[in-house]
Amino acid sequence: MPMSLEKIIKELNNPSEEFTPVPFWFFNDTPDQDRIWKQLKDYQEKGIDAFVLHPRIGIPEDLPYLSEAYFDVVKFIVKTADELGMKVVLYDEGMYPSGSAHGMVVKKNQEYASKGITLVKEPGDRKVLTRMASGAYLVEDYTGGTIRGIHFGEDDGEVGAPPSADILNSDAVAEFIHLTHDQYYWHLKEYFGKTIIGFFTDEPCALGRNAEQFREWAAGMEQELLEDGGELEDLEGLFTGQKNKTTNLYRKLVKKHLRETFYKPLSKWCVDHGIVFMGHPAESDDVEEELYFQIPGQDLIMRREEPKIGGVAEADSVHAKLSADIARHLGRRRNLNECFGVCSRKNMPWYFTGEDMKWYIDWLAMRGVNLFVPHAFYYSVDGDRKGERPPDVGPNNIWWKHYRMFSDYMKRMSYLMTDSVNGAKVAVLCDNNQVPYKEVIPFYENQVEFNYLPVTLLQECRVIDGKLCIGAYRYETICDPWNLGDIERLAGVKIVQEFDKNFAKMISTGQQHKNLRAVHLTKEGEELYLLSNEGDSQILMDLRYPDWKQVVLYDLWTGKVRREEDSTICLNPCETLLLLPDPNGKIPAEIVKKSKIQDWSERMELVEKKNNQAVYQAFFENGGLDQELTVEIHGEEMVECFCNGQFAGVSFWEPHQFQIGPMLKMGENQIQIVFTGNAANLYTDAKIKFGILK
Repeated sequence: MPMSLEKIIKELNNPSEEFTPVPFWFFNDTPDQDRIWKQLKDYQEKGIDAFVLHPRIGIPEDLPYLSEAYFDVVKFIVKTADELGMKVVLYDEGMYPSGSAHGMVVKKNQEYASKGITLVKEPGDRKVLTRMASGAYLVEDYTGGTIRGIHFGEDDGEVGAPPSADILNSDAVAEFIHLTHDQYYWHLKEYFGKTIIGFFTDEPCALGRNAEQFREWAAGMEQELLEDGGELEDLEGLFTGQKNKTTNLYRKLVKKHLRETFYKPLSKWCVDHGIVFMGHPAESDDVEEELYFQIPGQDLIMRREEPKIGGVAEADSVHAKLSADIARHLGRRRNLNECFGVCSRKNMPWYFTGEDMKWYIDWLAMRGVNLFVPHAFYYSVDGDRKGERPPDVGPNNIWWKHYRMFSDYMKRMSYLMTDSVNGAKVAVLCDNNQVPYKEVIPFYENQVEFNYLPVTLLQECRVIDGKLCIGAYRYETICDPWNLGDIERLAGVKIVQEFDKNFAKMISTGQQHKNLRAVHLTKEGEELYLLSNEGDSQILMDLRYPDWKQVVLYDLWTGKVRREEDSTICLNPCETLLLLPDPNGKIPAEIVKKSKIQDWSERMELVEKKNNQAVYQAFFENGGLDQELTVEIHGEEMVECFCNGQFAGVSFWEPHQFQIGPMLKMGENQIQIVFTGNAANLYTDAKIKFGILK
C-alpha cells in the first residue's frame, strides 16, 4: 500500500485534534472555576479540542462586559484551556451583531451610534438629502438600532438592549477595536498565537437590529452617488423594492464602505497580532467580505436548508459552497460554518435530532466546509437560559455521552476537505449578492462538480490552453447564467449559460440519482471519491468508475473499511462513503456479506417508560451461534442496544440496526433496547413521541 494511502487511512482512523469542531461555548451564567474546569475537561474527552468563548445572555450584571472582573474570568478560562492543550477563539462582541462593544462605543461618543437613511413626511431637524416626487423627504438620521446584550433585560425589544454603533464610520470602528481587541490583547497577550488562535466576528450590521425602516448610509455618500451618475431621487427604490441604476450603485458603495471601514481594519489587526480573522458576514451570498477573512465562513441557521428535501432549492443554499470555494481560490486552508443554530424542527425549540445533525454535517462537508462551529454548547441551561436560541447541540443534549462519534466524524470530514483539491472542471461565476442557486441544481443532481468563482477574482486568473486557471484549479468550462463575466478576460474559454447534459460526469453510476452527492478529491497524491445520500430513500448504484474491483469503501461514520462482493453499492439516507483506490488489494478490509437482518420491533416488550426513556427487552434461545445476525428496530429517537449486558451500539436514525451476532451465547440471550426521547421533552412541554411506535 502506498505511503500516501496509508497516511490517509491512519488519519481517518485516528483523526487529529487539528480538525476538531470549534463550538460556540455560550458563557451565560455566574462563573465558577471548578465548573469551568470540569466542563472544558469533559469537552476534551468528547473530542472537542477548541471552542469559541462567546459571552451570552445570562451573565450576571455584577460582571460588566470588558471590566477587570470580566477579564479575570476570561483569563482563567484561557489559562485552563492552555493547561488542557485546547485552543481558544475569542468572540469580539457581547453579544451580537459585532461592532458595538456592548454599547460602549456609543457610550464613548453619541455621534458613533448607527445612522441610516429613511423616508419621512416631515424632516424636522434631520439632515435632508433630497425630496422625492412623491413629496416624501429622504433624510439621514440615527436608526435607534440595538444589539443583543449579555445580561437579562438586554434582548431584542427590551429597554436595556445596548445601542448599535455605526460601523460605516471609521472612527467608531477604531473605538470598537480599541475597546475590544486591544483590551483582550492587553490582558491575554501571552496566549496570542498559541492558545488563542483567532477572533470571531458575527454578522456585522451597520443599522443595528430593529431598524427595518432605515437603509445603510455612510457620511458623504450622496456625493459619491452623484459623481458615479446616480440620482438621489431614485433611492426611493430602496424602500419600494424597485431596482434602478442608482440603487445598484448604492448597494455597491455600501458594501465597499463596509469592507474598507470594518472588515479591512479588523483583518489587519488580527494579522498584526498573530491570529486569524474568522467568522462570517451578514448574508448567505456575501462575496467580497469573505476576501478579508483568513478563515472565510458562513452561517447555517433556522433550518433554511431542510434536511432531505430542501438542500439545494433555496437562495440561502449557496452559503456553504460559496465560502468554501472562495477559500479554495484564495489558497486558504480552512473555511468554517457556524452550524445548527436554531435548526429545530417545526419551529419547536429544542426539537433537533441526531439525524438532523448528521445530515447537516454531510451537507456542509460535501460542499467543502472543513471547520465546524457548532451552535452551541451552553455553560448553563438554568432558568430562561435554556430558551435562548436553542438547541444546545452538545453537553445538554441526549447524545452527549456518545458525542465522540460526532466529533470524530466532523474531524474525518474536515481532514478530507483540507489540503485537497476537488475535481471541479466547471466554474460558476458569481458576484456580491448575485450567486446563482436554481441554475446549479442540475449540477448537483447529475453529480457534476463545480466551484463558485467570484468575478472579482477573475483578475487573478489566466487562460492557458483554453482553460481558466487559478491556484490549483483548471476550469474547462465557465457557466455564467447571469452574464457577470468579463468576456475579454474569458476569451478562449468555453462559456455556457446553463447546465449542459454533455458535461462529463466525474463518476458514473449507470443511473441518475438526484439526491446523490459526489466529490472527487485529490489528496496526498491519491484520487479519492466521496459519496453522500442527501435524500430520504436508499440509493442503489452499479458503480462503473472507478473499477469496483479496485476500491474499498471507508464508512466515515463508523470508521470501518469494507469490500463489496459485487459492484452494487447501497447508500442509505444519511450515509457517506469514501472510495479508496486499492488496485493491488493491500488495504485491510472486511469482506461484506449480506447480513441476516431481522426486524425485532414486534418481539420487544416494554419494561419501563419514564424520565424521557423507554426500555424494551426480549429473550430468546440460541441453538447455534450466528455471527452475522443483525437486529432491526423501528422507532424514535436515540436508540441504545445491549446484548447480554454488553453494549452493542447506538443509533440516531432509522433504520436502527445492531449486529449482535458476535455477542450471542449458547442458550438464553437477552436483548435490551433503550430509547431516549428528544431533548425538547426535557426543556419544553413538547411531548414528542418516542420508543417503538406502532
